[in-house]
Parts: sequence; structure tokens; C-alpha cells
Amino acid sequence: MGVFALIMGMLLNPVVTKYPSLEKGFNFTSKKILRFAIVLMGATLSFKQVLTVGKFSLIVMIFTLLTAFGGGYLLGKLFKMDWKLSGLISAGTGICGASAIAAIAPTIDADDSHVAYAISATFIFDVFMVILFPIMGAYFGMTDLGYGLWTGTAVNDTSSVVAAGYAFSDMAGNLSVIVKLTRTLSIIPAVLIFSYINEHLTNVESTSIKKKKLDLKKFSRGLFSCFLELWP
Repeated sequence: MGVFALIMGMLLNPVVTKYPSLEKGFNFTSKKILRFAIVLMGATLSFKQVLTVGKFSLIVMIFTLLTAFGGGYLLGKLFKMDWKLSGLISAGTGICGASAIAAIAPTIDADDSHVAYAISATFIFDVFMVILFPIMGAYFGMTDLGYGLWTGTAVNDTSSVVAAGYAFSDMAGNLSVIVKLTRTLSIIPAVLIFSYINEHLTNVESTSIKKKKLDLKKFSRGLFSCFLELWP
């Protein structure tokens, strides 16, 4: 149902966007009701399920985070991207989509364009994954546990995880949500780490500028001394 709802929304978008009066209702539904529904869905999960799936997801999460940030750093260097942009894309891919991007962006003084590019990249990926993941899961004959771990780890945004997970089965949807919530917890250390990196690089840059200014003064004084010595 999640896949069909997404497709219906995409088809209806050109029509409903013509009526600005509907925008408030869409914003209220997407932000308030959707989040409240996720909270209610979490109330249906047992602590036993959370602990059981959490053990597997924690190991997978550490591996995926290292891969996301390591791969993002290397690709950023390869394509000569600003480290802030590659870091935001890595955070959106490895942690929790737009939420991670919005949380990390202020700590590294990211430009609005960086935030827009990062959110667009993760959103486009989610659109395709919501449609393709249930198809691939059925094709490969995956179990509910395997599919839940895969979806909760690979799909970015929480709403997209819900759509892709429950499109496969109710159990897979529950498991994917648990894995996704486990991933979301990593946003706290990620914000702290990015804040430290940005402060460190800022201090290094300011120190380098000061050194250059001092060197320029020394050069000017040396040049002036030489001029005095050569003056007849």
C-alpha cells in the first residue's frame, strides 16, 4: 500500500499544487500526523523485538556508517566536492535522511545550496528504493528479518522506511522501523563529531591566515631593509 500511496501522491501533485489553500493541510499531515502515527506504531512493538533486532542492527549500522562516511569522503575528494556537501550527503545516506542533514548543517555552517543538494540526493534515492525494495525482496525470497534489516539500514528517511517495509509485510515493516530508530540514535555522536571537525578546520584556517599575514610583514620589513642598504 505504501508504494501505491507514493505513486498516487506523485500523480496528484501537479493537480493539488495549483491550490495554495491546501498547502497548510499537507504540511500539517506530513509533519504532525505522520510523526504521531510513527509514535503509535512504535507503541505496538515489544521490548523483546527491539532487543532482538537491535543486536543485529547495531553491528550492521556501524558497518554502514563507516562505509557511508568513508565512501562519501573518498568520492568527495575524487569529484573535488566541498567537504561540507559530501559530509551532509553521507550523513543523510548513513543516518536518517533530511533529519540528519538538518541537524548537522548548522554545526558546520553549511550553505543553503549544500543542504538543498544533500536533501535532494537522499530524497531521489528514497523514491526509487520505496518502489524497488519490495520487488527485489520478493524476487530474492528474503525473510522478514532479512528484509527488515536491509530496508531499515539502506533506506534513508523514516517515512520511506515505513512505506518500503510494510509494502513487504507487517512483520518486515515492524523490524525495519526498529532498525531505522537504532540508526537515528547515531545522529547525536555525528553532530558532535562534525562540530569538532568544523571547529578544528576553522582554527587551522585562521592560524594559517595569521601566519601568512606575519610572513608578509616580515617580507615587507626585509625588503625595506634591503632598500635602505642599497640606497646610495
